[in-house]
Amino acid sequence: MKHEPPTEHTYPEVEDRLRTLAEPLEAPRPGDWLAEHREKGQTFRQYLAANPVRRDRELTTVYLRPIGTFDTAQQAVFDLTREYLGLFFDAPVVVRPAVPTSDLPAHAKRKHPEWGDRQLLSPYILDRVLLPDRPDDALAYLALTARDLWPGDGWNFVFGEADLRARVGVLSIYRNGHPARGPGAFRLCLRRTLMTAAHETGHVLTMHHCTAFRCLMNGSNHQAERDSRPLNPCPVCLRKLMWNLQADAGAYLRRLAAFCTAQGFDEAAWFTRAAELLESDGSHP
Repeated sequence: MKHEPPTEHTYPEVEDRLRTLAEPLEAPRPGDWLAEHREKGQTFRQYLAANPVRRDRELTTVYLRPIGTFDTAQQAVFDLTREYLGLFFDAPVVVRPAVPTSDLPAHAKRKHPEWGDRQLLSPYILDRVLLPDRPDDALAYLALTARDLWPGDGWNFVFGEADLRARVGVLSIYRNGHPARGPGAFRLCLRRTLMTAAHETGHVLTMHHCTAFRCLMNGSNHQAERDSRPLNPCPVCLRKLMWNLQADAGAYLRRLAAFCTAQGFDEAAWFTRAAELLESDGSHP
């Protein structure tokens, strides 16, 4: 598909003025993502050169499709995830009819051979459920499930998976905790779900894993590593998003700050400070 050329505002002030908010990524420990996956990262210039999937006059909407059922607390997490994706990608979010897990073939389901967890095959959901059904105006088409996911032979599980070109992604809340167990458990489950949803949608927009700074787009190999990552992008990845969306950066950041404040997330302070630094010099595009 042909996309509009990168002739709009390129937001250099996002990297320049938010430099003090960029926290270098610590050296990986054994078992961490970068200890097992040798990745080079992606600069802003490399992102532009990749001709990324981006929001334009044709690709306008984020679609969500439930896979299976959710209990009441999980449904509340789903609803807030829908709201957050609308803010994070500055786009309307439409929920499509749920797909019953009984509709998936036997080869797309399994019990983990050691743990016994019931799992769904993530590439099947991407390639056979989402891709043939993807609306023409879909900036991103995401599936969300309460079942565990696994991406195929050699893997135990995956938090989520996305295609950097096909505009489809899938994520699970299975490993995010039990939101019905109280306010703290709900907030933890929600935070993990929002992080995976925004991270995977970032991949849909052709953003690679960030290897330079603490960032929403850092890869995560295990739960402790994922919980150490922030909900906010680093300045470099924020610049990619702003160019992609051609958004008013200050207003965008303040909307995210308000959401994080309402949900009790510490990242509200980061988003607020980033907005202040940008707005202080009149940096709206």
